[in-house]
Amino acid sequence: MYHRVALTAKPSGDRYRITPESFEEQLSYLRNAGYYSINLEDWHNAMEKNEPLPGRAVMITFDDGYLDFLTCAWPLLRKYGFFATVFIVADLVGKTNKWDEIYGEEIPLMGWKDIRRLQDDGVLFGSHSASHPYLTVLPPEQIVREGARSRAILGRELGITVPAFAYPYGDVDPVVQHLIGACGYLYGLSCREDLSTYRDPLLALPRIEVSGADSLQHFITKLGVLQSPDINTTN
Repeated sequence: MYHRVALTAKPSGDRYRITPESFEEQLSYLRNAGYYSINLEDWHNAMEKNEPLPGRAVMITFDDGYLDFLTCAWPLLRKYGFFATVFIVADLVGKTNKWDEIYGEEIPLMGWKDIRRLQDDGVLFGSHSASHPYLTVLPPEQIVREGARSRAILGRELGITVPAFAYPYGDVDPVVQHLIGACGYLYGLSCREDLSTYRDPLLALPRIEVSGADSLQHFITKLGVLQSPDINTTN
């Protein structure tokens, strides 16, 4: 799980930003170690068959849809032969990270033209809600609105049925999980840090956060290089 790949950020945002140099170092390691990209459907199929995916499979995700995904992250992903799934805040496409205004750093988000261009290039997209709220504090009808509105907007703008939802802030409980599933999503991605196994509920998949403080060795340790055959990472 990544958020930003960018040259600079205010100190309050350093956790959520890695430099292009660090990202390239990580991708170079993944390629040289034999990792390859998968998507949620690949993982779901493997779970249903209870058969391990061949080799070292990894899913790379980005939350929020920052413009620097287009300018900094995607060129490096293409260079090293990986793709990613990006989770979009539907009501704020083409605007800025309004949910983080308390930190005093206004960061541009991708517009629909950018997103469609990336979709044509092979980037996958999912929902990160309509407005990026803490979902567990909302009444049920507002949780449904966040899930259903975002899914409808993404479907209309991208011409796809969106199967995946990443919970903003990783804020999820059984009620939120149930309601997001009722909106039509098959997959829910949390911020619970762990390797994903075939025993995980599809609406409560863990992810490993990659932060700005991670050295390459720390990144490698997080990956869990010594994996059992039925475990893959969802980053």
